[in-house]
Amino acid sequence: MTTVRVLHLSDIHCGRSFVSAHMEAALDVATTERWNAIVVSGDLSQRARIREFVAARALLDRLAVQAPLLVVPGNHDTAWWHAPFGWGTASRLHEHYRQYINQDVEPVLRLPGLTIAGLNSSQGMLPAALTWYPRDWRVKGGLSLDQIHAVREKLAASPADDLRVLAVHHNVVRGRLSNRWGMSRPQITMDALAALDVDVVCSGHDHEERIEQVTRSTGTFIASTANTLSCRMRGRRASSLNVIEADADTVSVTARCYDPAKVVFTAGPMTLSVPRRRHDVAPVRR
Repeated sequence: MTTVRVLHLSDIHCGRSFVSAHMEAALDVATTERWNAIVVSGDLSQRARIREFVAARALLDRLAVQAPLLVVPGNHDTAWWHAPFGWGTASRLHEHYRQYINQDVEPVLRLPGLTIAGLNSSQGMLPAALTWYPRDWRVKGGLSLDQIHAVREKLAASPADDLRVLAVHHNVVRGRLSNRWGMSRPQITMDALAALDVDVVCSGHDHEERIEQVTRSTGTFIASTANTLSCRMRGRRASSLNVIEADADTVSVTARCYDPAKVVFTAGPMTLSVPRRRHDVAPVRR
């Protein structure tokens, strides 16, 4: 079996926080190596402004030349002010994202040996993302039962030996430096994602690289949390991106950190490998 390779980027933040050197180095990684697909897990913009999405679109076009691309929106890409607390026009939350990035906020990418499904966790101030704490408003993510059910059917339609990858924006494991969960209902969300029978869940949002095997009563998955490519790294850590690789026996995720002296992303000590498993498939309907 040929090794499947997925490049995972996140939190580009076109706007005041954008760092061209980080992005160019990430583009070098995309250009100089073989990738089956590239995932960008949200926060393409800083303030959901049109000019930021235009800049992000140009960068995504450069990535798409190198490999099939899947993108999901982040909270910074979400115009929450159109529907605060559910009042207003929720259909406008991602109108500029849909116009300049992708009409589909929950895309699916099906390739030989690989299925990647996107989930939109960036709900603005809709009920699915709200908590009782004002600090969380506009920041936390959320997923509905309908979203989980829909993506389960998408994944179940994939071949049993596909590498299954899920992409959301908000970190599904608690940040070590921030001590914060990305999702409004983190325990319920982890149980639901583990039950989807996926190999890797890609996310960003927390601005700290993280690779961890999540084990719940409902199942297991690798959480691939990519650090930001902007200047907003947490704890003065280096910007980083993640590399996902799978062969017939193993799935591994490795973080590559930005080296400002060499102007490149290099593999660091954060890596995880787990045995590959075979997935369930949806029954054939006659």
